Amino acid sequence: MRTRTCLLAGAAGIALTIAVPTAASAHIELEATSVAPGEVSVLTFTVGHGCDGSPTTGLAIEFPASVQAVRPTAKPGWTIETSEGEESTTVTYTADEPLPDELRDTVDLSVYLPPDATSGDVLTFPVQQTCVDGETSWDQVAENGQEPESPAPTLTIEEPATGSTAESETGAQSGSASGSSEATTDTPARVLGVSGLAVGVLGVVTAGLAMRRTRTIDHR
Repeated sequence: MRTRTCLLAGAAGIALTIAVPTAASAHIELEATSVAPGEVSVLTFTVGHGCDGSPTTGLAIEFPASVQAVRPTAKPGWTIETSEGEESTTVTYTADEPLPDELRDTVDLSVYLPPDATSGDVLTFPVQQTCVDGETSWDQVAENGQEPESPAPTLTIEEPATGSTAESETGAQSGSASGSSEATTDTPARVLGVSGLAVGVLGVVTAGLAMRRTRTIDHR
């Protein structure tokens, strides 16, 4: 009986382990080319499911007022509309044909991240997903470290690393200067070497001619 209970508990644990990644993949995912304050970043939103199995017909993404210059990338198969308000900008994508529940798709937008943001600031982008049957609001924010059922896509601001670029450039310049110095030092050495060789050859020729002249005089 105890063995059977252990087996059932193990099976339940395996099922839970498998179910967790599946649930996580059901969210609207967000990736960014940059997360530094005051930089232009391309945001990619990924939808990988419908609404409880129903095909997706539209996405409405809301951008906070602190995020400026929101410019969607042309997306074949989708109609794009932008609505600007005082507190936010909303970009709405309407599918020409419903996106099946088992297929993924992405949309890209170029934005200007807040220049006054500091490391650790979190930007939230609520998404309204519309389907053939029903809709899902991805607008909940995590509280007390617990992920909500329908979390909104978020982006955490991070300060860019400093010093690495300057050090790389300094190293490159030092290497270049060192190479130039070696090349400059090496050039005169080569010239002197060639000159010495030429003098040596000339000396040999001169000595040969002198010996030949001596032999001619002796014969006379």
